[in-house]
Amino acid sequence: MASGKRGARVDSFPGLRRAMTRPSADLPLYVINLPASADRRASIQRQAEALGIEVTMWEAVNGSIPHPLFAKVDEKRRLACKGRPFRPGEIGCWASHYLLWQQCVDSGRPMMVFEDDITIDPRFLDVLRDLPSLPESVGYFRLHAADRPSSAWIRFGDSVLHRYWRSPLCAFGYYLTPEAAAKFLRHAEHWVLPVDDYMDLAWLHGVECLGLKPGVVRSGHLFASVIQAGRKAKPAVGPLGWLSREVYRAGLSVRWFAYNLASRLRGRTPADNG
Repeated sequence: MASGKRGARVDSFPGLRRAMTRPSADLPLYVINLPASADRRASIQRQAEALGIEVTMWEAVNGSIPHPLFAKVDEKRRLACKGRPFRPGEIGCWASHYLLWQQCVDSGRPMMVFEDDITIDPRFLDVLRDLPSLPESVGYFRLHAADRPSSAWIRFGDSVLHRYWRSPLCAFGYYLTPEAAAKFLRHAEHWVLPVDDYMDLAWLHGVECLGLKPGVVRSGHLFASVIQAGRKAKPAVGPLGWLSREVYRAGLSVRWFAYNLASRLRGRTPADNG
């Protein structure tokens, strides 16, 4: 198994090409993993070996240790919108994904990104097989299926992408192109939401919220999280914090509704590219 390095800072995306580099058999598969999480790493490596694929371990950012990217946390707006600060695990996840987006842009090649506590379905190999027929308009999609409202959107090979009408949550695994990565980066100067929620904001960054159904990865629920340490121990939110959070949630719901309505009025129909 290969070992990955964190990408350099990218501000202007000078290497980004207009023509998308299409997926191929050597599509890099990155797994976000802390060096201390040996059990998770071993689990992923066993699964990869069984499937006959190669994964590259990408050193995760530990949210409990200072990092230059943490300056992007908008603490004031975070408190106003969510009623509580980020937990260390949340900003560690943010930075880890952000650095991989930079790597995607730097390389000029599509990639897949995985969390390390997942189970990979053997049907993942079918998705890899079908990727060359993926329309060039698709720059990003989740590999897990969320129990959220969605509509069949695009078929490629035997795989079907759904367009989500509500945030599907979580980032167990996803496909990403340099074009989509650049859009994520361009609008990620101020961290307010968790990274998986930010990736759903299609009206902000222009990356459509798509996902496979049925999915080919799912949460493994095997290990206590290290990056997300303390995830369940949310601090108490006072009355003002609760009110600001609910107002912000209502605002997001309105944005989702408006974006979905515009999409439906445009009469977008699923495209069959199989």
